[in-house]
Amino acid sequence: MAAVWQQVLAVDARYNAYRTPTFPQFRTQYIRRRSQLLRENAKCGFEPGLRRQYLRLRSQLLALRYGPLSEQSSFRASSVRSSRTTLDRMEDFEEDPRAQGARGHRRSVSRGSYQLQAQMNRAVYDERPPGSLVPTSVAEASRAMAGDTTLSENYAFAGMHHIFDQHVDSAVPRLQFANDDKHLLACCSLDGTLSIMTLSPSPPTVKVTLKGHGGPVTDFAWSLSNDIIVSTSLDGTLRIWNTEDGRCIREVRDPESSELLCCTFQPMNNNLTVVGNSKHHLQVVNISTGKKVKGGSSKLTGRVLSLSFDAPGRILWAGDDRGSIFSFLFDMATGKLTKAKRLVVSEGSSICSISARSWISREARDPSLLINACVNKLLLYRVVDNDGTLQLKRSFPIQHGSQLVHSIFCPLMSFRQGACVVTGSEDACVYFFDVERNTKAIVNKLQGHGGPVLDVSFNCDESLLASADSTGMVIIWRREQK
Repeated sequence: MAAVWQQVLAVDARYNAYRTPTFPQFRTQYIRRRSQLLRENAKCGFEPGLRRQYLRLRSQLLALRYGPLSEQSSFRASSVRSSRTTLDRMEDFEEDPRAQGARGHRRSVSRGSYQLQAQMNRAVYDERPPGSLVPTSVAEASRAMAGDTTLSENYAFAGMHHIFDQHVDSAVPRLQFANDDKHLLACCSLDGTLSIMTLSPSPPTVKVTLKGHGGPVTDFAWSLSNDIIVSTSLDGTLRIWNTEDGRCIREVRDPESSELLCCTFQPMNNNLTVVGNSKHHLQVVNISTGKKVKGGSSKLTGRVLSLSFDAPGRILWAGDDRGSIFSFLFDMATGKLTKAKRLVVSEGSSICSISARSWISREARDPSLLINACVNKLLLYRVVDNDGTLQLKRSFPIQHGSQLVHSIFCPLMSFRQGACVVTGSEDACVYFFDVERNTKAIVNKLQGHGGPVLDVSFNCDESLLASADSTGMVIIWRREQK
């Protein structure tokens, strides 16, 4: 009966714009707390009839207080925000009637058929005017969480909040805000160190520097609870760090003594990390023991440069420097990898960034991958089946021919009309693109870096954007207040 609580949240979201019109922050806090309480209650197993009775009474009371809503106004956006990670956790409690099989058994949308769910999403979407939202209770609530503003207003980043230069003269290839956090940020550098920075209280400072690698640090990842960071280096080691005191908990050497180029946590089991090396190998590592997982290795056609899981952790995509993207099926019980599909994006081009986003059962129609491939374009692919098969949806022009440039989906992108992605570029700019806009897709362009922008990262509520470049500069951009 979790669907009843989704309907309750949708009802609250419809009326949220009428609450304290001059205090949007209160509306944001209110709907977040309501979402939290409803998700907690959904796990308690109350009698179904009681839940439905509560929904009716709640709707009647809100209608008495604020007046009945018309069908058109029921889609009115409210000013509520929530991070992608928090809402993805809600999927564990969501029950979509369309996702039930012929026998009526429950099936999590995120674990269902990509192809079937995408077809259902498209079927519903195609019945509505272009650019409008899929009319589900979840979509309605999430639109409210995005706020009643345009895409251009939401991504009007301009002012520099702060500049970090502790890694000056050495490129910063990766940076990332901590999960569900507004003010904690980390980056790695080719000078062999990592930095954890805190942006609040003011002034922003470097909280701790992680030292120990004997070569340039190529990649890192936060654990879900933010208490651990794993990092890879050209020195051939994977290191596990305590983020509170900067202590190295464990060092895992590559058995082939090869350079380690990328890493990512298994989203459903942070005890497992996937690592890619310069000898074309992919390996699942148990960070508690420091040992390789049996059956958790595979070989690509080139140096492994990028990795990304889908939200349930069922499919892993890996990109190499020969222009290929491989999909692997991940066995949750054993950590075993099974090679599924291969796509050649551009022969000889480096696949330096892969970002996966599960858009199932929200506004957008398909689970998708965002790819940087050194072809002077940012590529958006559609995931069409359970094997991770990719189909090109569209591309966006950027300057990208040789550097390891990365891009991201915006955390709140699926909660409003339009959908935005952000990418670095070799022209020292940061670009915002609306993936639903057929013409003039650029929403914003940030200038201020002195070299190619290699990576970008949003904090959880999109109030801050961080970008890093090849000169070692990290810029924190502040969203303009309307």
